[in-house]
Amino acid sequence: MMRSVALPLTAAFLLAGCGLIPTPSVDIQDSVQELPDSSALGGKVVYLDQDALKDNRVPSVLQQVTVRGDATYLSTSGGTLSRVELFVRPDLTSLPGTCREYPASLVAPRMFVCEADGEKAQSVGTLNLTRGQGVAFTLSGAALDTAAKGGRGYFGLRFTEGRSLSFDTLKLTNMKASARL
Repeated sequence: MMRSVALPLTAAFLLAGCGLIPTPSVDIQDSVQELPDSSALGGKVVYLDQDALKDNRVPSVLQQVTVRGDATYLSTSGGTLSRVELFVRPDLTSLPGTCREYPASLVAPRMFVCEADGEKAQSVGTLNLTRGQGVAFTLSGAALDTAAKGGRGYFGLRFTEGRSLSFDTLKLTNMKASARL
C-alpha cells in the first residue's frame, strides 16, 4: 500500500520540477497607456513611464509567467494602429545607452525611446488591434517573469502596423497572470 502512494507523489514532485504544474491565475489591474504620435517612432521601442503591473507580484519560485487579457485601441482622431510588439522592463532606471528620455509634453507622456536591436530580450508578445474593439492577447517570456517577480512592469511598444496619434490610448483590461510551479 505504501508503494502505491509513493509513486503518485514522486510523479507530482518530478512534474513540479519540470515546471508542468499550473497555478491559479490572479487578476492584474487594468492599465491605460497614453500613446504618442508614432509617425517618427518607426522601428523604435517606446517605453511609457507607467507601471502596468503595479505591485502585482508572483512568488520567486514560480516560472513561465503568462498574462492574458484584452487590448483595446482607442482613437478619436483617426489613428490606424493595428499591430504592436510589446516589451517589458522591471524599471526604467537602468536602460542601455541606446535609449533616450523624452519628458512629458502637452501631446505625449514621458517616454524612453530605445533602438529595437537592443531590446530583443525584453520582448513578450504582439498585440493585434482593431480600433474600438477588445482583442485577446497573451504575453510571456523571461522578461515578463523578471518583471512579475519584482511586482513592477513598464511596457514598451514597437509600432509595426498603422499609426497612433497624440491622445490615442491603449487599454489593457481583464488581465490575469498565471505561472507554473
